[in-house]
Amino acid sequence: MALIIKRPETRVAFCLDGNLKAEHEAAEAEFNEARKRGLADARLNDPTKKLAKKVSDIEDAMKASTAEFVIRGMKRADWNGLVAEHAPREGNALDKSYGFNVESLMTAAIPKSIAGVENQAGEPLDFDAATEWDALADDMTDSQYEDFILATLRVNKGRNEVPFSLSAFRTIQDSDLT
Repeated sequence: MALIIKRPETRVAFCLDGNLKAEHEAAEAEFNEARKRGLADARLNDPTKKLAKKVSDIEDAMKASTAEFVIRGMKRADWNGLVAEHAPREGNALDKSYGFNVESLMTAAIPKSIAGVENQAGEPLDFDAATEWDALADDMTDSQYEDFILATLRVNKGRNEVPFSLSAFRTIQDSDLT
């Protein structure tokens, strides 16, 4: 029997409309303030339901504007080849700790690790990482780009133990008692 390997994958949720984050923060702050006022004096006209709906609508808009990037680990030889091509920069502590030039390696590794892009319904989106990634990455903030760096490191350099969820285990055990 031949063993078939599926390399590890992870996902990066990337909201294409960054303005919605600020709208969400403002709407949520307004909602929380209204809840505090409502708790202080229940006789006040309570706008919390309307404000909660506004928060929920913005969350729905964010979900609709989010693309899920599937990041898949590379074959070991491919990853090690990239590492060999991107030697650590002298005097750079981060590079020294990883054993490669993190910046230049990620520029090469991220588009090679993108296995697909999906919308929130799980439907594939038309995206060619080899030709479209650089332009998209150039428009990102450092924080957004870092999500892709961490995902790429996780599937190529991270640990691959079989996960265990204690909370899921406890929930199953609790339900078995009844």
